Amino acid sequence: MSLKKPKQCELVEVTFDDPAEFDTNYDKNLEPIECRAIGWLEEQSHKVVKISWLKESNNTPYVGLAIPMGCVKKILHLSSDTIDEMEDRLQ
Repeated sequence: MSLKKPKQCELVEVTFDDPAEFDTNYDKNLEPIECRAIGWLEEQSHKVVKISWLKESNNTPYVGLAIPMGCVKKILHLSSDTIDEMEDRLQ
């Protein structure tokens, strides 16, 4: 996975294992839950990926996630074509 300086307003989809699901779901298998989150890429380093999906009017992050790189399985950089395709699927 390449480390990439984020572009302003670049949308990404992050696929990651969420070990916190041990606390919220009881399952005899006790495996981390695979999750996907879509948001604006704020930071990507060898330690963490930070995304936000709600920003204030001055474009500062308001709500988001900091995902440890050890949990990240894939980061998909979404193009405008990908976003259009996702919107089409929702309709």
